[in-house]
Amino acid sequence: MLKMRDHINNLRKEAETTIRVLYALKQFRHSITCKECVKKINKNTYFWQIYECSLRTNLFIGIRRLYENKNGTFNFQKFIEMCIANVDLFSKESLRKRKLENSKNANEWIDEYMSNTYEVSEDDFTSLSRLVKNNSKKMKSIYSNVASTIFAHAVHIDHEIMHEMMKDLDFDEIEKALNSIWHVYEQIWQMYENGREPYLEIKVYPYKKEVIDSVAIQVGCKC
Repeated sequence: MLKMRDHINNLRKEAETTIRVLYALKQFRHSITCKECVKKINKNTYFWQIYECSLRTNLFIGIRRLYENKNGTFNFQKFIEMCIANVDLFSKESLRKRKLENSKNANEWIDEYMSNTYEVSEDDFTSLSRLVKNNSKKMKSIYSNVASTIFAHAVHIDHEIMHEMMKDLDFDEIEKALNSIWHVYEQIWQMYENGREPYLEIKVYPYKKEVIDSVAIQVGCKC
């Protein structure tokens, strides 16, 4: 049976893979608006076509995995429900036990450390879940539908239909949604590992520039 730390790490992997793909795709799309970048991309056109197609597919599959609610699958909401069902694992008592087990000299500092920790409640997870819900209004409907019918199962292969379904999709909406999930991951990790009170103001994914720079380096043009 997976431990809570494994479930938290699984959310990290799902969220981080998807958001890094998003930033890579955004940077590549930005690159093709630059004449100098286009010259470099055209030197190996077929590679970059495959690269863009792969990014787009992985982005929508990632969205589907995080938001689509089907039996027997991992998704964000089921992760939150699991945390609520196991809220005792986030308690001060459980945190103290983990610290004592994982540090040989914990007895020297544990009392002072625990005096500054936060007692997590079910309401904290509800608030974090609401944060994602408020920033992901279309992900479970329009975006998950596109992910399922175009990228996962190829229900639609007609280019006109695909274009019509995707014409109103927006990078900024996806970024807003994925940043909210990443933020919640960070808060829950801190709650579990360090007894921190969750912070409800969403911040930008901290490694965004790293991803953008990696694409620029491969294109060979810093536009």
